[in-house]
Order: sequence, then structure tokens, then C-alpha cells
Amino acid sequence: CPAVPIPPLINFSPPAGPAMNPMLGTCWDAFGVGHSFEFPSDNEHYFVYWLAPCVSAILASVSYGIYNGDRVFGTKMPVGPLKKKMKVA
Repeated sequence: CPAVPIPPLINFSPPAGPAMNPMLGTCWDAFGVGHSFEFPSDNEHYFVYWLAPCVSAILASVSYGIYNGDRVFGTKMPVGPLKKKMKVA
């Protein structure tokens, strides 16, 4: 059953619960843990749930642009494409 891992995630990871979405992780931390209803004060939370996913998305876009030989943010990549062109019969 796909719902089996959810209760352990909720019980054993209270800072963010089962959320990896930045907004859900912040809401879970602000409103779901304790009774203070404050935004997280530690920088680690913002690094893990906001900065790292944004930087990772940009790196993934650049990596795919190099692999595919396409433009990234309107700029042609200086290297690539690494993907071989398929011959159409």
C-alpha cells in the first residue's frame, strides 16, 4: 500500500514532515509543529527547502541543454550536443 511510509515520515521527521515541496515544508514547520506559529528561524531550513531546489533546477536545465544541444534561457550552450542524432529512414 503506498500510504504505509507516510505515518513514519510524519512521526520521525517533525521539522518538515513528509514534504519536500518548499512551500509545504515551510508551512509544515510554521503551523504543524508546536504552537508558536512562526516561520523557521534557522538558515538551514531555507537552504534545504528553497535555495537548493532552485539551484538544482537551474543546473538540471543547463545539463540538459548541454546534453541535447538546445538553448538554455535563450542562450546557446558553448558545448554540446552530447546526444547522438537519430537517422530518420
